[in-house]
Amino acid sequence: MKHEDSGPLAGIKVLEFGSALTAPWAAGILRDQGAEVIKIEPPGIGDIMRFIGSNRNGITTPFQVANRDKKSIVLDIRNSQGLAIALDLIAGADVMIHNMRPSVMRRLGLGYKDCQAINSDIVYCAISGFGHKGPMADKPAYDNVIQAFTGICWSQVNLETGEPVQIYQLFADKLTAITAAQSVCAALVARGNGRGGQEINLSMTNAVSSFLWLDSSGTAPFLEDGADEGVQVSKGIKLIPFDGGYAQCAPVTDAQFIGMFRAFGEDVSDDPILSDIGQRMANAEYTTRAVKDLYERHRSKHVDDVIAKWEKEDVPCGKALRIGDLPSDPQMQAMESFVETDHPQAGRIIQPRNAPDFEGTPVATPGIAPTLGQHTDEVLIALGYAEQITELRKGGIVA
Repeated sequence: MKHEDSGPLAGIKVLEFGSALTAPWAAGILRDQGAEVIKIEPPGIGDIMRFIGSNRNGITTPFQVANRDKKSIVLDIRNSQGLAIALDLIAGADVMIHNMRPSVMRRLGLGYKDCQAINSDIVYCAISGFGHKGPMADKPAYDNVIQAFTGICWSQVNLETGEPVQIYQLFADKLTAITAAQSVCAALVARGNGRGGQEINLSMTNAVSSFLWLDSSGTAPFLEDGADEGVQVSKGIKLIPFDGGYAQCAPVTDAQFIGMFRAFGEDVSDDPILSDIGQRMANAEYTTRAVKDLYERHRSKHVDDVIAKWEKEDVPCGKALRIGDLPSDPQMQAMESFVETDHPQAGRIIQPRNAPDFEGTPVATPGIAPTLGQHTDEVLIALGYAEQITELRKGGIVA
């Protein structure tokens, strides 16, 4: 079964003018779900993510996961002949996605209006750092800059020092990529309902701020005085140390909260505060102290035994695993969450498969990311440039 013949997006052709993570992984999600993705890379080093992150034999994990199963073509779109080839590709595409600054694509002749003129049904997704308009529209941006600007760091404030803290991963990049993929699919649905193609402008700032506003905005949504901060359920949560590792649990209902104590042989069902969610919320300091004391009394117990007892009481819980432990975890194995692949350069690799299971339109097993320009000839031949490939390569327009 060919990859592009399976999955819910089978038959959709995507052009990606992307580098780093946002546009490449957005297009990668679409690829995982069955779309054909042609990745246009600049001459020279191509996508910068080929060189960033953990690697073996020159293959980096971020590039492999974000770009697996795509077709790579090296094309100098700054050259008029290269631009003509890009426009030929756009004429036959369903989706174009990029993460260049807004003015750059317009200057190159690949802005939305340029693409719409030759393909009115194109879904054009433009990802930017700060947006397509306003005083910061053309500022360059990367993940750490967006984390600082959108309030992520202050929402992760160190409770002991009061200093803002950055999330130790490319949170803003990945969240924006997921938002972009969802937005493209929504636009494709609209097009399927007869509403035509359209331009999607997605800024990293908007993707992150809307995500944070749900539970990290405090009283900011209320424009008049008198707002109550309430109980911020995620603020200051720490992992619970036991013998052999760390755990976490989330007892929300009265039965779960009582069960959390009962798992340690303690009964709080007669405690008027601890046994009632309204009273627990109204007496947060009392509740927090009771829970901390519980853990302190039983921290010598082995973490696996604690998890087993919590599970018996139907308390939401989990052992803190390292990322590298996930593929061997029995639950993840039962879900077939990871797949092993033979990579011609990196050797045997393991990677997560497409997250959702599409029962009616199953997706293919993920493969490997392309080498730089691996599919240049294939793509050009399909466009009718077979006789010009040699001259185009000599001129540095393709590679």
